[in-house]
Amino acid sequence: MDPATATWRPAPASRPPAIPMLEPAWLAGVDQPALPWTPVPEVVVPEQGGVEPELRQLAAALMGALVEVLSGQRSAEQLERWVEPELLSLVEHLQRARSGQGLKVRSVRVQAPHGEAVEVSAHLRQRGASRAAALRISWRRGQWVATHLAIALRPGIVHQAGWVNPLAG
Repeated sequence: MDPATATWRPAPASRPPAIPMLEPAWLAGVDQPALPWTPVPEVVVPEQGGVEPELRQLAAALMGALVEVLSGQRSAEQLERWVEPELLSLVEHLQRARSGQGLKVRSVRVQAPHGEAVEVSAHLRQRGASRAAALRISWRRGQWVATHLAIALRPGIVHQAGWVNPLAG
């Protein structure tokens, strides 16, 4: 790209200003006055209820199996028991479109917003690029079933299946 033809645009005003997180080191003997320092408020993060190890293992294995289907290493029919039909349809579509070729799981985080749901977030890698996925697993009909998937396989495009009722639970 020729730098003479480059265009620019101002940053969106919706972004909050940056807040420094560490206090600066005061230098002795400097003739310039120090600028006032914005104090950082104390942040308290509430403790999340722990997820049982068996449920954590199931959630991570289900996310791994979905990634294997997307990358073409596993048949989608193997997940019919564990995945809602709408979600399975999206995964099959992405597999046929070869959108997940070379996809691998880098890390998984599991949390339980309440006793009947588990949420899994995953950092994925695809040919050197980072990708993201979020999976919700709910207690349905006496077993744990994947009910919602959101996955970003290309910048700016998020594929979603399932629906999470914001008023439930």
